[in-house]
Amino acid sequence: MNHRRNANPVPVAALASWVVAAFFLCTAGLCYVYFKNQMQTTGTEIRNLESDLAALRSQDDTERAQIDKLSSHSYLERRLAEGFIKLSPITDDKIVRLHAGAVQKAATVDSDDSQNDSNRIVAQ
Repeated sequence: MNHRRNANPVPVAALASWVVAAFFLCTAGLCYVYFKNQMQTTGTEIRNLESDLAALRSQDDTERAQIDKLSSHSYLERRLAEGFIKLSPITDDKIVRLHAGAVQKAATVDSDDSQNDSNRIVAQ
């Protein structure tokens, strides 16, 4: 009577192994999609940042060119002639000299030492 009941058991072990395999495949698929999305958004962000950097570099080049133009000798002379820049000559009472004798003495000592060094090199 109960022969049929024991002969037809549910294969729990096989079913469990298929469920575990399906779970790992689904997890792997979701991880793949997540990483592809992350790579796409990171690439878009990098592209936007690179375009911003290029814009800032071009703006920097423009500003440097304008600084060069505004600080050129001819531009400053023209502005001085127009009267826009007010310059006054530097008088001797405004000049401060620190140890003028020591500076001249040091300059002559340095030039003598370099001359002696060069003579020694030529003599060898």
